[in-house]
Amino acid sequence: MDAGKEPTNRPSKPLRGVVFDLDDTLVVSTVDFPKFKGLVIDRIEEFGEDRSLYDPSETIVTILDRFERRVREKGVPDHRVRDMLAQLDRIMDEVELERVEDTAAIPGATETLTLLRRMGVKVGVLTRGCEAYAKEAMARTGIDGLVDAIECRNSHSRPKPYPDAYLRLVDALGVAKDETLFVGDHAIDARCAKNAGVPFIGVGTGDVPERDLVEAGAFMFARDVGELGELLGPFLRS
Repeated sequence: MDAGKEPTNRPSKPLRGVVFDLDDTLVVSTVDFPKFKGLVIDRIEEFGEDRSLYDPSETIVTILDRFERRVREKGVPDHRVRDMLAQLDRIMDEVELERVEDTAAIPGATETLTLLRRMGVKVGVLTRGCEAYAKEAMARTGIDGLVDAIECRNSHSRPKPYPDAYLRLVDALGVAKDETLFVGDHAIDARCAKNAGVPFIGVGTGDVPERDLVEAGAFMFARDVGELGELLGPFLRS
């Protein structure tokens, strides 16, 4: 999974692009993750897997990776694996969209994105949510017009924490990787930044404490994205 290069601890060049996680970084998540994971595990069991091997306290990333690895080890044909993963995707899509109309922006998100755009910095969103959810959540909160490009779970690249989606997004933004950094609230975001070889800033609007995000690789921590305008200032100057 590692991109083969040690991550840059701090930006080495002036920033031309900032990539944000979506849920609990830019918007307050309305996704019922316990239901989300429970339904996925139900379907995995229907596929013939031992339910006891899938712990709902684990991240959905871990659950899906284990499922795919196990069925491939069993010799399940590739077309069947793709079909099963697509079924799991549809379950996740449906749960994500159930309460999307209640989505609200994290305080300060609009102001920070507006500031970055005013300074000529490209803004990207990288989420494991489906495209329909991401676009609706951003539209509901009014940040959609402040985002230059997005990468979602059902885009054409492996989702975070793999580096593929980040690198694809950077390419879409039209900037070099070493002119970007990633902002997120979860250790998965930190792992994605490490795998892509870019700096990571943690925010405290999710469930992961500052200590854990710093240990995961964050070179800086902010209470929320509203603090980022001032914190990013030194990295935006040429």
